[in-house]
Amino acid sequence: MSLVESGRNMHLKKLLLFTNISMYVTADESGISTNYSDQVNNLVMYSSIKCLDAKLSFKNFSIKYVMEGDELYRLKEQDYTVHSGQYLLCNAYCEGKVIIESKSQVKGICIDLDSDLLSEVVASFIAPDTNISDLSLDKYFNSVDFIEQLYEAKTSQLGIQLQELDAILKKKPHNEYSFNREFFYKLSEGIISDYIPVVRQFQSIRSIKSETKKDLLRKLSKGKSFIDNHYFLDIDVSMVAVESNISEYHFFRLFKDVYGVSPYQYIKQKRMLKANDIMKKKITLSTTGNGSRL
Repeated sequence: MSLVESGRNMHLKKLLLFTNISMYVTADESGISTNYSDQVNNLVMYSSIKCLDAKLSFKNFSIKYVMEGDELYRLKEQDYTVHSGQYLLCNAYCEGKVIIESKSQVKGICIDLDSDLLSEVVASFIAPDTNISDLSLDKYFNSVDFIEQLYEAKTSQLGIQLQELDAILKKKPHNEYSFNREFFYKLSEGIISDYIPVVRQFQSIRSIKSETKKDLLRKLSKGKSFIDNHYFLDIDVSMVAVESNISEYHFFRLFKDVYGVSPYQYIKQKRMLKANDIMKKKITLSTTGNGSRL
């Protein structure tokens, strides 16, 4: 472990203080640990389960992080498969079920955040880099407009905090942990920072109905992910539009409105960045080889 990682873990351990505003519980096939109470709004739950098919009810803002294995969340007729190192964000307006089917233990962390605590952080959060004058973050996080979002932990601010917690709970999951208010404040700050681009994208879609906006943004995100995973192949915008289930022109216009660049330009940028990376590696290898001969 590096000194930086060690320092982060030490800082996180300082936040695991015994207070009365939160609860830590564990869950397996036999059920939830006996100290569980549904009266606590800030909750951290570690789970280790092979098989599960259960309805979900969300009374607060919720983080679903997978440490090992896969978890399938079926929310509002949308399926989200959360793999190891990924997490899903949901608010109190979500409803659905979670399905786990595995031969080995699927380990995860579920964190419930009090909606009032999140609103408190939103109220004092300053986002000078946004050009949206009417950015109603609190209304967005605590309304039906909220978009359930799947994230890679390694590429987000909140994800870094979840990975640090992962490292601690993985070693001793059955310790009696408690978390102070600072811990939940920091999680809230990470959520808000990561979600500002999503709010901007949501508001840039020209549609009156919230559900239509959310559906179009999901389809665009699917198309963007397709480009990210296949840009090095012989793909074009028509193929991406089919993958997104949107007409080519509609996809072109929406992509540019939401991401600020056309899909053609985005594919070109991805390919140029990859070519530059390859060129840099070749130069490095060439320099290293010449140095060895000298």
